[in-house]
Amino acid sequence: MLKIKNIIFLLTITFTTFLNATQENLTQVNPTQVNLTQDNPVQENIEKKEVIQNSYSPDDILIGFYGRPFAKSLGILGEYNIDELTKKMKILKAEYEKISAGTKIIPTYHIIKDVATLESGNDKDHIKPLNETLIMKYINKAQEENFAVILDVQLGTMTPIEAIKPILKFLKYPNVHLAIDPEFKIPAHRKYPPGKFIGHIFAKDVNEVQEAMQNYMIENNIQGKRMLLVHMFYERMLRNKENVKKYDSINLTYNIDGHGRGPTKIKIYNSLYNQEANKIAQGGFKIFYKNDIKPLMTPKQILGQEPVKGALIWAKPNYINYH
Repeated sequence: MLKIKNIIFLLTITFTTFLNATQENLTQVNPTQVNLTQDNPVQENIEKKEVIQNSYSPDDILIGFYGRPFAKSLGILGEYNIDELTKKMKILKAEYEKISAGTKIIPTYHIIKDVATLESGNDKDHIKPLNETLIMKYINKAQEENFAVILDVQLGTMTPIEAIKPILKFLKYPNVHLAIDPEFKIPAHRKYPPGKFIGHIFAKDVNEVQEAMQNYMIENNIQGKRMLLVHMFYERMLRNKENVKKYDSINLTYNIDGHGRGPTKIKIYNSLYNQEANKIAQGGFKIFYKNDIKPLMTPKQILGQEPVKGALIWAKPNYINYH
């Protein structure tokens, strides 16, 4: 009888987890629960592959497909298996290559490594990490295809540096970059779940992460630059912006990821990624296949080559991600 009760309890938890998986939403954000994977150590020797050299340049344009493997509600990356996804990414790459005047286009697997959850979990951080063996599957595939990978952390009760430290080790793979999403940040002393209010971080948090990334790269003799992406669709998601610093090894990118009508998205982008922000960071722009008002913005409109009903992107984004 006790075993039967335990089985029923586990099935109930699994069903509840499935029902709680949701998409990001600009006006009403609900954190997701995805218990499809476990937190396992990195499997570095799954397959012996020749590692590509780091050829990333801040002048490149990265085109990302965003989401979490096997979580269809979290973005296009989880809607397809890795081979189908890769084919779609190559098609989009070709579209951008036609209009990019020779700028290098790099398709990118943009993976939600840590996803915010309604339940606090064993660590009380409201975070579910992704199985690291699965992460390595995407890193290996990206190396085969000369793609990039962005590992994205939602925060829960963790500080940005607490969330980033466990994944610094992935920087030893030359096609890997990191991202912070403040949207689901909650103060550790608060009792509300992530998503009830729009979260925020501070300039000192961004500087701390940049410094940790750069120090790791120096200590491990990692050459070149890596991207640190910071999500925002609201001015106060990153506070004290004037105190954000530049680091030699880090290409800071502000990813403006609100959804809605094209002209509204452009207005938000031009406001948050303004001339002052341009002195510190590059711009990122996000397209939501399901949440943006149709018709979706075209590559030419995203790159600022054509207006959308009179609205024109002022500075070409160097990162464009599709949700």
